[in-house]
Amino acid sequence: MSTEATSSSALPTVAVIGGGVIGGTLITAMKVAGWPGGSITVANRGEDKREALVQAHGIRATGDNREAVAGAQVVVLAVKPQQMADVLAEVADAIEPGAVVMTVAAALPASFYEERLAAGTPVVRLMPNTPSVIGRGATSVSPGAHATEEHLIVAETMLRATGLVVRVPEEQIEAVTVVAGSAPAFFYAFTEALTDAGVAQGLDRDLASLLAQQTFAGAAQLLVESGETPQELRRRVSSPGGVTLAALEAMTDAGLQGVVSAGGRAAVARTREMSAQLAG
Repeated sequence: MSTEATSSSALPTVAVIGGGVIGGTLITAMKVAGWPGGSITVANRGEDKREALVQAHGIRATGDNREAVAGAQVVVLAVKPQQMADVLAEVADAIEPGAVVMTVAAALPASFYEERLAAGTPVVRLMPNTPSVIGRGATSVSPGAHATEEHLIVAETMLRATGLVVRVPEEQIEAVTVVAGSAPAFFYAFTEALTDAGVAQGLDRDLASLLAQQTFAGAAQLLVESGETPQELRRRVSSPGGVTLAALEAMTDAGLQGVVSAGGRAAVARTREMSAQLAG
């Protein structure tokens, strides 16, 4: 694949296997990045979903995975990890020599794909999180054994409209899962807990939820735009002897750091367990 593949005049043809939320998000991102609709084909078994994607983006669609990958220079596998072995068995010999395979599935290492594809097939792992749907995501890009700088540039170009895109070695993907992949759920759980705390102190639930949502959204934006560390911003609102510091100390005493660390360890353990089961 030439480096010209990332120019507006010579973007690679792409097949997306799976037209669900993540598949649809990647298609949207590619369109924003300049991909012509005619250069993107989505394969999805549901006719309604296929038609919706065609109407929204002017792309090609099919219910046949093999038809989708034929001739594609980039094949994006956007199916669940549990489906991946079957999909690879179906399309492996239909993928064009030299095409790069990109996958958004968690738990499965690049070697899982390399063992099931033609020798030397470049594989790139993409780990987007759910805020990618609104262009505020955090996605990691990790090369397999045969992926080159050019393949990574194509991946980054495809993902640019989803939010932050970073490169990490594959051995760090589990850590990325903790900090970015699973973390939106941690945030939602903390928002629920804070809402409950407000209700316990007499607020209406809808009002408590609205206040928590706006406060977290604003705090996150301030952290991004200020350039300050979270430690510094925390100190600024934690006056000695004040209300906020008392609350933070109580949460620390209740094991806040330990709870978050336990969640991280559990996420990594489950990822490794899934990897062993699926590679089986």
